[in-house]
Amino acid sequence: MIQKIQRIFIVQRDLLAGVRNTALEVRDIIETISLCMEPLTAVVCQECISVCCINKHSSYDRSDLIFMTALGSDIPEDNTGIDDSAPCRFLGRNGCILERSTRPYRCTWFFCTPLLDYAMEKSGPSGYRKLIGMLQRITEKRTSMIYDFETVLLKNPHPGGWDIKPNNLLFY
Repeated sequence: MIQKIQRIFIVQRDLLAGVRNTALEVRDIIETISLCMEPLTAVVCQECISVCCINKHSSYDRSDLIFMTALGSDIPEDNTGIDDSAPCRFLGRNGCILERSTRPYRCTWFFCTPLLDYAMEKSGPSGYRKLIGMLQRITEKRTSMIYDFETVLLKNPHPGGWDIKPNNLLFY
């Protein structure tokens, strides 16, 4: 599927410029959140007894592939030989080895209750509301990006067919 999405971005380059711009905005917000969250995860995740970073969350779904392709980022291949309950293949000694913006989306927006509680404690209500607002903007912009990609796909069919069908990714 990666190659198909990449082909669409090449063929529909001009029509997908807005999708690329939105992806860049999403990446910037994710990196801003990362600056806030990394010091918190360094404390909370070190003491965790129920690690959420497991292999079943390390796969990139279709919306992740669209996002990563829009950014021109490399997409790690799936490693199907690892058990779903095993530690995430990207989990290093000091946490995730991937930048937050290149992780599967489920990893970008998932913050466990202990981490959110700690964020509230450290940043206070105002800082916490700002964090939640950024997470909402990521979701809104990413949803818009996927919608725009699928709209281009529907309105501009390829003569030979895209060999990929839009499928209402708005609920991923």
